Amino acid sequence: MPQQYNSRETAEVAEFFDSLRDASTSGGVFDSAAADDFVVNATNQSTGVKVPEKLQATLDEADDKTASMVTRAILDGAASYRASHGGDCPADVLQQAMHLAYATTNEARRASGMQLDSATSEAHDALSLQPNRAVVAILATLTEAIPFAHYLPADIKSNEARLAIMTHQAGKDYGSYAAGDIMDGGASGDAYITSGREHRCEVVMDAGSPTGAITGKITAVQKTPDECDPNAASVKLLRGRALVYVDGMVAAKEVSPSGTGPSNVSGQIRIADTTHQISGTINPDTGEIALTANPEVPESTNVLVEAFVDYERAPELTPEIITAVDTFQLYAKPWRVTTHQTIDSRTQMANELGLDPYSEGVLGIQSQFANERHYEVLRKARRLAGRNQETFDFAWATQGDYKSRSDVWRDFNSVVGAVSQRMALSTMNHGVTHLYVGEKVAAQMQGLPTDIWQPSGVVERPGIFRLGRLFNRYDVYYSPKVVVEDGNSAEILCVGRATDVTRNPFVLGDAVPPTVIPLATQTDLKSGAGFYARNFTSVNPHQASSTGCALINVTNLF
Repeated sequence: MPQQYNSRETAEVAEFFDSLRDASTSGGVFDSAAADDFVVNATNQSTGVKVPEKLQATLDEADDKTASMVTRAILDGAASYRASHGGDCPADVLQQAMHLAYATTNEARRASGMQLDSATSEAHDALSLQPNRAVVAILATLTEAIPFAHYLPADIKSNEARLAIMTHQAGKDYGSYAAGDIMDGGASGDAYITSGREHRCEVVMDAGSPTGAITGKITAVQKTPDECDPNAASVKLLRGRALVYVDGMVAAKEVSPSGTGPSNVSGQIRIADTTHQISGTINPDTGEIALTANPEVPESTNVLVEAFVDYERAPELTPEIITAVDTFQLYAKPWRVTTHQTIDSRTQMANELGLDPYSEGVLGIQSQFANERHYEVLRKARRLAGRNQETFDFAWATQGDYKSRSDVWRDFNSVVGAVSQRMALSTMNHGVTHLYVGEKVAAQMQGLPTDIWQPSGVVERPGIFRLGRLFNRYDVYYSPKVVVEDGNSAEILCVGRATDVTRNPFVLGDAVPPTVIPLATQTDLKSGAGFYARNFTSVNPHQASSTGCALINVTNLF
C-alpha cells in the first residue's frame, strides 16, 4: 500500500533516504565512500536533497568516522527491515530512528535539561555521548520495528507527542448531510455539492385505488437517495429544468423556462400496454409537486422528480465544507530493568565458557524489550478486533473428500476480503495488510502453492517472524502468543497499516532511546547494567482510526 506523508519532515526523510540508497549502490554493490560523499554534499546543500534536521544535528557532533558509522547504520537497518518484512522501510520508521540518534546528542540533552558529558561537567556522567549509542539507537529502531505500526517522534523536552487528525465536515444541514457530518472515506460521495435534488412522489390512493394524483415536495435536505425531507427548508429551483422519471425512465418535463408561479409539466410513459399522460405543475419558488397521471398509474409505480437548486436566487443555500483538526496527546511511559553479575560468575563464565555475562545480560534485556512491546500491541489489537469478526468454516471432514487443503484455503480469500472491506469503511483509510497466525495455520500456509503463497525464506525461530505473503496482498506472521489455537480451531488476527501515521490503529514513539547504563561495582564486587527507555505504545485515540483490527475464527481445521 503506498504511503502518504502529510508531515513535511517525514517527506524530507523519505526523499533523503531514497537518494542516499541510490547514491550508495553501484552495480548492486554497496559503496561506503559514495554514501559518505553523498551525505557531505547534501550537508553542503549541493545535491538538491536536504539532510533531515535531526540527522544533521547528530552528524554535526560526530567526527568523520562516526558520521560514516551513522550513515552505514541507516542503510544496514533499512536493509534488515526489508529482509525481515519483505518491503521497504517506511519513512516514519526512518524518521524515528534519526530522532533517537539525535536524542543521544549533547544538543538534545541540553534541550531536555540533562547534565552535560564529562568533557564539560564537573563530574563524570554515565550518559556521555558515545558514537555507538547513536548507531545502536538507529539499528535497534529499524531492526525491531513492528511491521504494522507507525511511529511518531516525541518531544524530548516534554515526553509528549501530539497526534493531529484532519477531517472534512459538512458546514450546514444540506443535501444528504447534517451540519458536522464527516465527509471522509465511505461517508463521502452523497449529495451535497450538487444542485440536484430527487424526490420519489406519493401516488395518492382512495379506498385502495389510485386517484391519478401524484404529490411531493423538493427541499434542501436529501433525506434518502430518493426522498427529500418534507420538513426541511424550501428551496428556489431553476425554472424549466425539472424532470419526471417513471420507473427510472424520463416520462415528462417542464414545458417552459420562463414565466412566474407554478410551471407546467407534460409528457407520457407506456406501462405494459397502457400509455399514461403525465401533466401538472412544479412550483420553482416552493418546490411543491402536483402531478396527474391519466389513466392513473399503479400504487407501486416509482414516480421520481429531479429538480435543481437556483443558487442565483438563493445564494444563502450554497453549501460549505469545513476542514477540522482534532489533536490528541500521547505521553511516554518509562521502561527500566537491571542485570547484575558477581566477579566469580563473570570470570568463571569467561574462562570456562568464553562468555561475557554482562554482554549476554544486555542482549537478553534488549530482546525482552522488543518482544514485550510487540506482544503488547498484539494484545491490544486482539481486543480491538472484537468489533470486526468473521468465521471461516474449514469443514475439512466434508470438504477433504473432494478438495485439497490448498483448495480450501483459496476460499479464505473471500472471508478476509469481507473483514478488510469493513475495516476500510470504518477507518476511512485502509483494509487488512498483516495477518498473525499460530502454529497450525502457519504450518498449513507454508504448504500452499506459489500462485497464492510467496514464502519469506526466513527460518523458523521461537518468536514472531514473517512467514510470507498470502494472495499477493497480506503479509503473514507467526506468533507463539496472543492468537489462540485449540484442537480443531484457530484464530487469525488481522491488522491494517494505514497510509499515514495519524490514521494507524497503533502509534508508537520514543522520547528517550533505549539506553544501557553501566552500574558501578560496589564493595561486594557485583557489576551490572541498567536499561532505560521512555516511549509510548498507544492505541490511536481517534476512535475511527483505532478500528483497524479484525479477527477471523477458523473452525473444523481437521
